Amino acid sequence: MLKKWDQKWDQLFKGVRSMKIRFYLKKTVVNKSGESPIRADINIRGTRIQKLIGFSIGEDKWDVKREEVKKGCKNAQDRDYRVINSRISNIRTHFSAFELTLDYQPSTDQLNKEFDKAINKNSALLASINSKDAPEVTEQKVEEAEKKERRPKVKPAAEYMDEFIREESRLKEWSWETVKMVKSFKNHLLRFKKSAGLDFYDKDGLDKFINYLRRDCGLEDNSVLKQYKNLAWFLRWAIRKGYTKVRDVETYEPVFKLVKKPVIFLTQPELEKLYTLEIPKNGTVIKLKDMNGKEYEKTVSESAGMGRARDLFCFCAFTSLRYSDVVEVRRTDIRNGVMTVTTQKTHDRLPIFLHKNALAILDKYKDQDFPGGRALPYMTNQQMNRCLKDLGEICGFTTPYTITCYRNGARHDDVFPKYALIGTHTGRKTFICFALSNGVPPDVVMKFTGHADYKSMKPYIDITEDAKKDAISLMEKAFDAK
Repeated sequence: MLKKWDQKWDQLFKGVRSMKIRFYLKKTVVNKSGESPIRADINIRGTRIQKLIGFSIGEDKWDVKREEVKKGCKNAQDRDYRVINSRISNIRTHFSAFELTLDYQPSTDQLNKEFDKAINKNSALLASINSKDAPEVTEQKVEEAEKKERRPKVKPAAEYMDEFIREESRLKEWSWETVKMVKSFKNHLLRFKKSAGLDFYDKDGLDKFINYLRRDCGLEDNSVLKQYKNLAWFLRWAIRKGYTKVRDVETYEPVFKLVKKPVIFLTQPELEKLYTLEIPKNGTVIKLKDMNGKEYEKTVSESAGMGRARDLFCFCAFTSLRYSDVVEVRRTDIRNGVMTVTTQKTHDRLPIFLHKNALAILDKYKDQDFPGGRALPYMTNQQMNRCLKDLGEICGFTTPYTITCYRNGARHDDVFPKYALIGTHTGRKTFICFALSNGVPPDVVMKFTGHADYKSMKPYIDITEDAKKDAISLMEKAFDAK
């Protein structure tokens, strides 16, 4: 009979003997006052957690054997030894009582929650004592504090972006331009709400993001739409991965006021003028006229950069290639006047018969060595765009264009000279418009450009149709005059 009672007694206190709670200084961390944080090491039935208790103390004020602050000592925040030791004592007491309720090995999450309860109870106790509450009030506050559970920390949505970029870029073989575009979108997420989790982006969250882009960033609706598409892309990926159960993005239909922008391209005379332009030397002062006919002076800078930009742009215009493909052309890609390239955007392998002017540009750089065996010099997109605008200004491409857009619900009509709207992609547009307006069938042009369908060609076809109508109208006027 006595033996059976001994066995029950052993079972009852088996957990107590398997419980171990230690307190010590985390000496690897020292604050400006020379103090180290106090850490609790809690091990119950084989499950272990290590947590900082919220106080720091100097090594000379810590009793290693008793695992508490020495009597009469205070820390740099003027916390008395009794305040700190009461927290240590409360943690010991709380876990001793908790362990007696167990007949299994607790999880780490359980121990973390119990630790939070112990801290909440102690904080409430200290606050109530400082407020000189009556004992019954103090007891009530401690009980209420024990019921409080710290909300689980939400991982910010932007922290998933690195995984998204790494995974999607590998699967879909992003170009470097796409990587930069998505990283720019990540910056918008960080500036919008850095701590917002994926679940934040329900209908209201999506509305707030769009309003932020319109109101705070001042983006026009065309740009807002692009950023929203990036967000929708990212959220659908997160849904597939199981990172969020909020699926509002799948049915959300925001309204954007979109205005089709004019296709900017060079006419044949303009392309010839740019191609044959003798670029002034740096420091040269030239007289120009703005789009209203008013004269002004401009001092030339970046003469060498303008020379390279002009050649790269004209090569795009004579070959139909995107700028990203032109700067990757190798000398080994060219044989007997035919250049074979695999485009970065669509991965199409295109054979291109080179125009004599394109061959002349290649010949100009034949004796220069470029990294990777490239056939042409390299410029960043930003530098080339800047130089192209200077070139267009020098060439007098001042035809006014009205660009209409909506920003934050308000319509804006801005007038720009043509040269201000010229960019790296204008060269490719010039080739397409020139070919179509000269009667080259769209399906033949598409073999040059790598366009997959007529939808992407339609803006250019519409332009050439308008050009043909204008030509017929001019002819009619000329005959009517006779």
